[in-house]
Amino acid sequence: MKKVFSFTLALLIAFSVITIVISNPMLADSEEFTQEDAASLEEAKEQLEKINEKRAELSSSLKKYSSQKNSEVKAKQTLEQQMIETDNKIETIEWIIDNLETRLEEKNTELERAQADYEDYHDKYVSRIRENYEMGTTTYLEVLIMSENFSDMLTRYDYIRDMMDYDKQILDTMCENIEFIESIRAEIETDYNDQQEMLALLSEEKNNQAAQVIDLKSRISYIEKNIEQLQAEQEEFERLEAEFEKQINELLDKKKKYAGGTFMWPLESKYSRITSGFGWRKLYGKDDYHYAIDIPADKGAPIYAAADGTIIYYGWTNTGGGNKCVIDHGSKLMTHYNHMSAYVPELQKQFKENGSVDVKKGDIIGYVGSTGNSTGNHLDFKILYDGTAYNPALYVTPDGSTPEKDIMDLLK
Repeated sequence: MKKVFSFTLALLIAFSVITIVISNPMLADSEEFTQEDAASLEEAKEQLEKINEKRAELSSSLKKYSSQKNSEVKAKQTLEQQMIETDNKIETIEWIIDNLETRLEEKNTELERAQADYEDYHDKYVSRIRENYEMGTTTYLEVLIMSENFSDMLTRYDYIRDMMDYDKQILDTMCENIEFIESIRAEIETDYNDQQEMLALLSEEKNNQAAQVIDLKSRISYIEKNIEQLQAEQEEFERLEAEFEKQINELLDKKKKYAGGTFMWPLESKYSRITSGFGWRKLYGKDDYHYAIDIPADKGAPIYAAADGTIIYYGWTNTGGGNKCVIDHGSKLMTHYNHMSAYVPELQKQFKENGSVDVKKGDIIGYVGSTGNSTGNHLDFKILYDGTAYNPALYVTPDGSTPEKDIMDLLK
């Protein structure tokens, strides 16, 4: 960035020198194009070429940063969506954990009750066994004595044994129930621990996502600052370009005068519709001032010189015009033709050899296209006098009829 600012400063100094030379009163009073004028013109052209080169670099950097910003913004949006999904998962797991905690508490209570019942019944069972043991033979003698016969004795004996077996069965059942409750409790506890681990992992994942979002915000902010800086530099170069073009035009106008006459429509008369007029308009959702008129036409349709003049620019422009042609008609009067699909080979060859080409009114200077910042095949046609743009629709008509205004009125 420092190199670009240094270059800007150098251009400003150079521009000041050229301005001093051009604004010299002695030169201003003279209509002759001197050697000093020629030197100033070449210097201004060289500086303008450097400006265009730097603007191309800036444009490339802006595209790069804009692309990076779009990628980072998409990544941030993706992460933010993932965070929402993670929050939903955390909320679900927290609900599951709460439910498991409730079930675990219920099973703990159920287990405590079952164990208490078992211990109570077991104590009674042990007590009965102890009593029977202590009574020993006496109990069995009583059974024998009290029995009416042997069969009755066996019945009584079986009854005592069945009672003991019944008690044992109850205790076994209670023990199985305790084991069953404990197994369910263990399963719930395992599930609870698993959910807690998953919750910890999701919490960590959310923290990582949040950290990444913060990092992306920082990177986006850094990119936006670079874009703002580049846009500021681009605006400065646009200003310098306009100033140098104005100075170049003033020097060129000292070489020739406008021959006079009306301008002709720069396309065949069948292409008479204007899709975007001169003045304020909406472009990509923003207010934009259009310094030309847009005339839609078929790709490859010939473009004609609006009047006699000299082609002083014949090439690609980084300002959005794509393939561009600029004709100097003299007396500070110029026309611009943007978005051409192709040049005229012979004119291009002469321009490369000489740096300029003389053309006559009606000569083909290029072909309609959609190069540069364009959404369809059309000619962007501009008229400038003394560096100020004027509405072409007022000074030229498709059918050759008398226009609303005479181009000569600008020169008075």
